Amino acid sequence: MNESHSTLVAANEQHLAADERWALALRVASSKAFAKATQLRELLLYLVKRTLMAPTVEITEQEIGCQVLGRRQDYDTQSDNIVRVQIRHVRQKLEEYFAAEGRNEPLVLTIPKGSRVPRFEPRVEPDVKTGDAEALSPPEPVVKETGPAKLPRALGLALGAITLLVVVFLAGRAAGHKDLTAQGVANATVAGPLWSRLFPGGELTTIVIADSSFALLQDTLRSALTLDEYTKGGLPRLIETETDPRLKAVLRDMSTRQHTSLADATISSKLRVIGRQAGGRVTVRYSRHMGVRDFNSGNFVIIGSKRGVPWVELFEQDMNFRLKHIGPDWRFGFVNQKPQPGEAEIYSTMVPPNTPTESYATIAFLPNTARSGDVLLLDGLVMEATEAAGEFCMSGALTKLLSDKLRVGPHDKLPYFEVLLKIRIVSGAPHNVEVVAWRRPNLG
Repeated sequence: MNESHSTLVAANEQHLAADERWALALRVASSKAFAKATQLRELLLYLVKRTLMAPTVEITEQEIGCQVLGRRQDYDTQSDNIVRVQIRHVRQKLEEYFAAEGRNEPLVLTIPKGSRVPRFEPRVEPDVKTGDAEALSPPEPVVKETGPAKLPRALGLALGAITLLVVVFLAGRAAGHKDLTAQGVANATVAGPLWSRLFPGGELTTIVIADSSFALLQDTLRSALTLDEYTKGGLPRLIETETDPRLKAVLRDMSTRQHTSLADATISSKLRVIGRQAGGRVTVRYSRHMGVRDFNSGNFVIIGSKRGVPWVELFEQDMNFRLKHIGPDWRFGFVNQKPQPGEAEIYSTMVPPNTPTESYATIAFLPNTARSGDVLLLDGLVMEATEAAGEFCMSGALTKLLSDKLRVGPHDKLPYFEVLLKIRIVSGAPHNVEVVAWRRPNLG
């Protein structure tokens, strides 16, 4: 792992260790109430850590079942209610603790009924004279918005948009990013045809961010896994074929981590702002916590290629530009299924001597798997290309392209489409974006 990776992990852990709410959770977990309930203790600490480190990201039942309770990624939460049962037991244990051993705690930790998100509130005691409830003043929170090391504010906000123990690669770049607030995306065409389709008023849109650990492990092992292998434990089986015991131990540890890229964090944060401005409801979910059935209903934004978001494979049949392994040196590129005059058959990242790196990204707008909603896919060969695809959509350049090339007027129904972009990368950031090709897919 690189130095920025390790530094940010340490910063996250220090941030958590300095939080009084985490200290309270540790006291509760080590109390008599949880002494003989190992699984409940692990569940409590997972929910608290997850909430403190990624407060804006939904904690799904599927995630808890897989990450804490040992269920398979594709298990059916409707027929298996283990998560709801165990959270109810945790709720009861918390009540026991704060009624007895923790009766003098100034903060009270609860999990409200119908929720999976822990809540911290000042203890309320009746006033002896008046009988009115009076809140005891809790200690001043130690948590700083940007962490103990004064991390850049943009990075702090980005971390709030991704899942537990997320590591943002190349964290030093964060200082150059703008504030991810409504002001930071003020130039986005919120009222454009794409956003009105993706974020309809009052309806839920899910942003899926990449499983960068999955991509990194494939790179390390030089093996590309399919969606079927991803959902059925193919990665652990692949790791077990490694003969070097030290490398195998490192790979096992990597496989348990939940990492995403800076591009995914940045784009998802900005899209959440756009979604709220458009009147929609937006949630962010990690690729590993999704299931096949999830894509049957609702709208989605998928950020990243199928190397980090294998769910892209569900939509490839409708795509002309498809990511594929194209060379013995573990190179990837977009394969043009039906080249038109002047187009190449393969588009891959190039690093010409003494000139900026050239890479590619695709933007695809397609129906979900049940044809009942819409999906926007932002797919880059490298992180900077994915970032450029997101910025292209949010800057209004895509709206202009739809108008100029696809003849989509401001009041027309938005057709499904694909766009291939060429990106020049200077000093680790996208610099110049050029539209190479576009398509209207034939969906049959």
